[in-house]
Amino acid sequence: MTTELQRLLDALGKRLRRNVTVDDQSLRQLAFSSHEYPGMDRLREESILTRDVRPAVSEWIFGAGARTAPGPFRPPVKPEIGASTQRLCVPVRQQGTLLGFIWILEGDDRLSETELQTVLNSVDTIAVIMQRDQLAGELHRSLARELLRDLVVPGDAAARAHAAAELVDEELFVAGEPAFVVFVSLHAEDRPLLEAERGTLGAWLERITGRLSDRRHISLVRRNHGMLLLSDKDPLLAGAAKHTLIEELLVKLEADLPGIEPVAGIGNVVEDLAGVHASYRQAERAARVVRHVRGLERMASFDRLGVYGLLTLIPPADLTVDALPGGLLRLLEGGPKGEQLAVTLEAFLDNAGDVQLTAEQMFVHRTTLYYRLQRIEEVTGVKLASGEDRLAFHLGLKVARLLGRFDDQV
Repeated sequence: MTTELQRLLDALGKRLRRNVTVDDQSLRQLAFSSHEYPGMDRLREESILTRDVRPAVSEWIFGAGARTAPGPFRPPVKPEIGASTQRLCVPVRQQGTLLGFIWILEGDDRLSETELQTVLNSVDTIAVIMQRDQLAGELHRSLARELLRDLVVPGDAAARAHAAAELVDEELFVAGEPAFVVFVSLHAEDRPLLEAERGTLGAWLERITGRLSDRRHISLVRRNHGMLLLSDKDPLLAGAAKHTLIEELLVKLEADLPGIEPVAGIGNVVEDLAGVHASYRQAERAARVVRHVRGLERMASFDRLGVYGLLTLIPPADLTVDALPGGLLRLLEGGPKGEQLAVTLEAFLDNAGDVQLTAEQMFVHRTTLYYRLQRIEEVTGVKLASGEDRLAFHLGLKVARLLGRFDDQV
């Protein structure tokens, strides 16, 4: 939002000697008076820090009639959500269209008629600024999305370099900061998103990233997925904040799109924007692994995939059951007993052939484990004393998980 709106709010807050905030129509904070006056409550502090509100706050505000109020109104205080101070809400409209809200913390000292008129006199000016900034913001976001599409085009280094330079020249992304991509998938199968899915995904990508530092994020919805380009230097993503933000996004999508199981992959950090396509491909592969390998959380970083990261380099069309050793396929198709032996074999190989550790992990006696390993050799023809056989079957088990042919866990 422009400094013009900020200056206007600072002047209004100073004149009223009150804390003043402006939100858009979805309650995303656009600006707040920089000088703090008495009467701050937990909700105002929280909204300044996050530039957003919790669902309980939205329900409280909209339940009080904020969308349809013809003029200023005072929603009842609600200490349990942090709104312990009385507020005055003034809807901001332009030609009947709701653009947002002006919030003034009153406490027990209500605005006088003169003070209220001062606020009302500023509404038209605020509406003009908000509408102009919304249009300009949408143009900037559209350009940023177009350039992000070019950034992830495979095989066209010139287009990627041009897009990276344009993002910086147009001040759409901070120059010289390492970045990474988050890939958000809604479906296991490769199919176009429905219109409702596109709208919901796009709205939440924008809302979640709206809390982050300016010029350090771009969101985009593509044919069958969503993606985020994020700066690794954004202090608002430090520590566990990155994973917390992505997890919240997945929770919101799951709530708004019943029956959908969203997952996310996180690409490695790259040093410059021209290299973002590599992070994008890694994020896509990480999301694919999360989608198909049971036992993983619903988000994963590419650098934590281990052997699955290598296997995803194989084109999906080439990664079929034909790639599995014949003996392993017999084991996987052997019903519950075969599945039990496959789980045993994977645990044994994951533990580098450590019998004691594998027996403890599977809660069986070593004698039982030795019997199962013998049965595995008989059924599959594998020689567990052979390093080459071990490698082939170990990789085969991981491929089977990627293909969804092997889901059981220890």
